[in-house]
Amino acid sequence: MPAHKITVEILSDIAHIGRKGAIIEVSAPQARNSLIPGGLAREITPDRLAKIEGDKKKSQDQARQRLEQAFEIQRQLDGQELDFTLKGKGKKVFGGLDEHTVGTRVNEKYNIKFEKKDIKLPNGVHIKTAGRHLVYLHITRDTLAKIFITVTIDEK
Repeated sequence: MPAHKITVEILSDIAHIGRKGAIIEVSAPQARNSLIPGGLAREITPDRLAKIEGDKKKSQDQARQRLEQAFEIQRQLDGQELDFTLKGKGKKVFGGLDEHTVGTRVNEKYNIKFEKKDIKLPNGVHIKTAGRHLVYLHITRDTLAKIFITVTIDEK
């Protein structure tokens, strides 16, 4: 006589059984004698299964909404120009243009905040020459916008 199966939710990673949050079927003796009393799993009732599926759908909807917002920000920023006038001599800038300054200007102009780590300057260093420079703004891990920075020199 084969043992019937019980559906359980794994509460912590268990080798050869499953990862935390996984919903699996295990034999009734394994569930009742080991997993459930040990606090490693809990039995899934139809109500609990419906709640888990609802939470999963809600999480997927939120992820989709965040991705749509990221694409909207990308469309808004991609190809935009920002102009900076900095003190310098010839084509050289005194000091340089850093990520913080670029982030502040993007926030002022478009009301979108970027952290310093999300702004990638050319060659990974401060902009120290006049001219047009391509800068990448990381919106999410997989989404980025390209903007152009034009630096002009004020020799006063």
